[in-house]
Amino acid sequence: MNSVKRYYYLIFFIAIFSVSSCNYNKLAFDPSNEKYTIFYDDSIPNSLKKVMDISFNHSKVEGRNKNRIYLKNFTISNYNIYAGSSLRSLEGEISALIQLEIINELKTTNKSIKIMKRHNSGELNPFAEQETIKTIQEIINNEIYNQILLEVGLFEM
Repeated sequence: MNSVKRYYYLIFFIAIFSVSSCNYNKLAFDPSNEKYTIFYDDSIPNSLKKVMDISFNHSKVEGRNKNRIYLKNFTISNYNIYAGSSLRSLEGEISALIQLEIINELKTTNKSIKIMKRHNSGELNPFAEQETIKTIQEIINNEIYNQILLEVGLFEM
């Protein structure tokens, strides 16, 4: 009888502990409330500018209580990796780097975001390889966008 009672107390304690300790809040990020003003460098590609403008309701009016996001120094590079007995590259590596700066009245955050992707460059058709590179560049832009959203969300916390 005593062991059954202890067993029920143990189950009750675990249930109460798990309910009370799992008090995580969802990240409340609403980019449509126009709390942000975005500034771009000339190096930022237009596709990334369009996505950021749609997400953050970019407006030219700057208020005193708006947070400022600066995107600058975007570089993308393609590096071919040569190996083996052939004179062609076996793989290619595309890397992108962008600097992000988020400023409000109380704090400032500077981040460098770097994304690297590899692709097989053993294609016989050079047009297919160019399309692969374009697709990977679009994927990199999407990952940069997601990373910027994450950094802005962490900045709000």
